[in-house]
Amino acid sequence: MFLRNRHPLWIRLALILAAISLFVLAYQWGNQYQPRSAAPPVIGGLLIRPPASLPEFELREALGNPFGQQDLSQGWTLLAFGDLSRASGQLAVQRLIDVYNRVADERPLRKQLRLVLVTTGDDSTVSRDFAGLLPALKILGGEAEQIERLRADIGLGGAETPAIFVVAPGGYVLAFLPETQDGAQMAEDLKAIHAGSDLLLPETP
Repeated sequence: MFLRNRHPLWIRLALILAAISLFVLAYQWGNQYQPRSAAPPVIGGLLIRPPASLPEFELREALGNPFGQQDLSQGWTLLAFGDLSRASGQLAVQRLIDVYNRVADERPLRKQLRLVLVTTGDDSTVSRDFAGLLPALKILGGEAEQIERLRADIGLGGAETPAIFVVAPGGYVLAFLPETQDGAQMAEDLKAIHAGSDLLLPETP
């Protein structure tokens, strides 16, 4: 024997539609906000939390073209400092290229990855020679005062080191890869940072 349903059909349909709508909203909310509650990537280098914003600056490429903060904000960048006439600057370039070659299996990252060395030397011929090593490599130079201010703002100060900074789209400095890391370790760190960038970058309004 079946009991008669006392609720009209339209009420039952409304309740079913409300349940479905609630499920869809909960699913969309979970997809949108759950990743933000996940843990940031674990790397061998140092994550910069919260990410630092690069200041305004204006330097020049080896061929004389201007290069500023807006240029550095496009895509992903590995940033280093060094005098190309000295071992530290040459080692920094070598490390940049090493990481670049080791992320060849990550095509989306490799396609937009740029290598930037800010040189403190004033030999334009040497800068042009190094800039010709790889299309993705930019050698920047300029007034000593601007370079020193950039080094200070990024937290490097006067230290001569082939360490590398990871700069994300928007000009956010996300990580510091120390000179103690080799190319393989830095490449793995970069891949992890790129994969987990939505957890590291500021939320967009």
